[in-house]
Amino acid sequence: MRFRSSNPILRNAERNVMVSENAVTYSSVAFKTIFLVFITALVAYLMYFQLQLFSIGYLIGAMIIGFISVIVGTRSVRLAPYFAVLYAACEGIVLGMITILLESYYPGIAFTAISTTLIVLFIMMLLYSTNIIKVNQKFASFMVVALISIIMMSIFMLITGLMGGANTGLYIGIAVLSTIIAALYLFMDFENIKRCVEMGADTRYGWVLSLGLMVTLVWLYVEILRLLAIFARRNN
Repeated sequence: MRFRSSNPILRNAERNVMVSENAVTYSSVAFKTIFLVFITALVAYLMYFQLQLFSIGYLIGAMIIGFISVIVGTRSVRLAPYFAVLYAACEGIVLGMITILLESYYPGIAFTAISTTLIVLFIMMLLYSTNIIKVNQKFASFMVVALISIIMMSIFMLITGLMGGANTGLYIGIAVLSTIIAALYLFMDFENIKRCVEMGADTRYGWVLSLGLMVTLVWLYVEILRLLAIFARRNN
């Protein structure tokens, strides 16, 4: 049975892949991803000196531009480098604002969230490289069902007015499950990067693959940050 990604970003890249002698490599994807992470971190750091610009409208605008950047970056291989960088910059604004605000309430949460995200990334890479968890069609189907379930539960809490109650058991349970699912989705990214490399995809697809991995890393960081904020609030 042919494995298909549940990640629409990487699935789009795989569906439109072009084989080339100048093929994408693991190192090129890694370097591009590190570069995008650096852009996000740099912009987030600069936000510390621009807190006076903080506003809900500014935050929403960065989120919208980031979302559009992902769509364009995955639809056009030629434009992928530019929109991948734009996405990273927008996420730097969003994550910078959120992290700085939470850091003001819970000192040390930023360092803990960043270090935890890196640790989870390396653990997932180790588990994937040892083939302990099989990334196959059953795994992909399970991840899709899990993601849909989390989204539905989150919507239910939002509708019933429970989302504001961060100390409720259901809310905490959803936050924990969301973090686990985000971490497991790294396996999907690794598998699709591996497939594109083995298929000999053109090196230009490296930006699309890096963008897909970056989206998952941002998701994972946000979930870890949210979980840490919940526990910090309960301890206060």
